Amino acid sequence: MNNNHSPQNAISHKELNDFFIKAKKDISSSNTSENNQIKVNQEFSDLIKTWTETSQKILLMMNKEQKIITENRNPKSLIGFGAMGAHINMALQALKAAGSDQ
Repeated sequence: MNNNHSPQNAISHKELNDFFIKAKKDISSSNTSENNQIKVNQEFSDLIKTWTETSQKILLMMNKEQKIITENRNPKSLIGFGAMGAHINMALQALKAAGSDQ
């Protein structure tokens, strides 16, 4: 047997190095994807928190300052405010229910 011939299953240093470089790229792209997902989730959570606080302030103001808000409004506006308040309440309850699943 001649020592100059490589075994059939052998891999050269260059081929091994190429595999190693490709593997590093795959890992870094995976980390980038995970970091992006974490960023999006955090941004969404921040928006939900801001929306919740704002919605609660709107409801509080609608209930506390009802006379000022409804004074000199036509019936369609009053119905609109009532519907808006009901939908905000439902959305807050849905958000609370969704949060209990996590």
